[in-house]
Amino acid sequence: MTRARSAPTATAARDHPGPASAASPSSPVSPAGGGPPARPGTAHRLRPPRTGRRAAAWGFPIVFVALGVLALDRLGVGIGGLIGGFGEVAALLARAWPPTLSDPATTLAHVLDTLWMALAGTALATVLAAVLGVLAASPVRTARSAALAVIVACRAIPDVVFAVFFVAAVGIGPLPGVLALGLHSVGMLGKLFAEAVEQADTGVREAVAGTGAGPAQRLLAGVLPQVAPAWIAAILYRLDINFRGSVLLGAVGAGGIGLDLKTAFGFTDYQEATGLALVTVAVVLLVEAVSVTLRGQLLGAGRTGIVPAEGGTRVPWTRGRLAVHLAGWGGMLLATVAFWQVGASPAALADAVGGSLRALGDFFPPDFAPVAGLLGEGLAETAAIALGATFLGTLAGVPLGLAAARAVAPNDGVRLAARTFCVGLRSIPDLLLVLVFVAAFGLMDGPVAGTLALAVCTAALVAKLVADDAEELRRGPREAVSSAGAGPAQELTVAVLGQLTPRLAATTLYALDVNLRAFFILGIVGAGELGYALSQHIRALNHDVVTAIVVPVFVLVLAVEAISARLRSVLQ
Repeated sequence: MTRARSAPTATAARDHPGPASAASPSSPVSPAGGGPPARPGTAHRLRPPRTGRRAAAWGFPIVFVALGVLALDRLGVGIGGLIGGFGEVAALLARAWPPTLSDPATTLAHVLDTLWMALAGTALATVLAAVLGVLAASPVRTARSAALAVIVACRAIPDVVFAVFFVAAVGIGPLPGVLALGLHSVGMLGKLFAEAVEQADTGVREAVAGTGAGPAQRLLAGVLPQVAPAWIAAILYRLDINFRGSVLLGAVGAGGIGLDLKTAFGFTDYQEATGLALVTVAVVLLVEAVSVTLRGQLLGAGRTGIVPAEGGTRVPWTRGRLAVHLAGWGGMLLATVAFWQVGASPAALADAVGGSLRALGDFFPPDFAPVAGLLGEGLAETAAIALGATFLGTLAGVPLGLAAARAVAPNDGVRLAARTFCVGLRSIPDLLLVLVFVAAFGLMDGPVAGTLALAVCTAALVAKLVADDAEELRRGPREAVSSAGAGPAQELTVAVLGQLTPRLAATTLYALDVNLRAFFILGIVGAGELGYALSQHIRALNHDVVTAIVVPVFVLVLAVEAISARLRSVLQ
């Protein structure tokens, strides 16, 4: 029995689920894939076959760790500096306590303005991403390629750059912020929507098609009921991201609570800034509570069956379907109110399209001459900051996410504490974190401060996605490994992380391209050379130079996306 606990046996149980004790140690066992039987007494040394999936599962983390360590070394991020830097951050936070609010009524009004902007931007993104997500999962290669190209482009361009473009197109106001949040959110939502459609059970779709349903019915009855929980969870998660994103847009002129935060930091009124940050955290916590409640209702309701009826098919009104409809119609009502609050009428949106076409001439062709000397070094620094932050954030985010998942956490107390901590981290605006770390480290250590600030953001992002994925783990592999006599550590590494490997690799690469696009946030406070140049040319209205800076980062994100797609195809 002691030998049955060995890691190779547990791995074999994962790859070939079934009774782990089917072969006794003295029975000859053929190796996977055929061949002569193993020598008597060696059955306990069964090993999984050497496949491309196994090579990728081992190779990716090794390469990722090596690149992360090299990036931190290039930036000069060491253990001693980390300890001293976080001590400075703690001292700064001590000076920012207790929090204050000089005008609570105005703060509440600005929070609502920011929330309406985030709601309208998320609603716009949901409509566009639903269409693009379905097309990106289509078997038609042309439609799939075009949809994926739009999704990647939207994700690669920072929302602030979108905002700059739409301000040039339609003028100052909340509408450019809504359009910027909407188009940039398409990058994330379209990707997640497409993945959910690809992972939907094809058997249900075929069953619906077998009743004589047309393409639209197959989509509405065979696919959407399966992906609705994942879609709604992604939309709600994107909403709190957009709320924090609208804070950043406010800091560059869109108004709302972001402008209040910028003003408070400008006057070094850290107690006021802390009060504003806590209000922001409270709103994000509210959105998270709604997300968790809705997601739990949808996942716990089971699948919706298709009932044959005279003249076609009928979908029964189950608790899950009722929850989907309530969430959908409630979201549409909120979106309508949000569009009215920010003045995003159909006529205004139509004018924005025309203005955008006219503004393209200001941004294209790009002018590389003013930034030719700094692009190489700036891109290298940006890549190092993104890699270092992703490495540190993933190291912290994976255990935090596992502890926050009901299916993995040892008890409810640990799960609630981990989830609360995760939500608290995620609810802090990125710009606020960067400002705090730069204030603590100083501008001379700007890249180090930016790396650590992004690492905190990455830890929250990775923990959220890992927790969501772990909630949907299949029980079969874990039970098979446990029945083979594996201990808790082997069950975690083989059955839990083994199932999470494809999604974890995709999550890590997604966090990397998020951090690549965060170079503008770092540049606002001088923590990154390329981002600082971008912010300066935005202020000078040199739109063609802005394009020249964004294009190389766009190419980097495309490369990360290509690696991510290839890795997912190998690991699945």
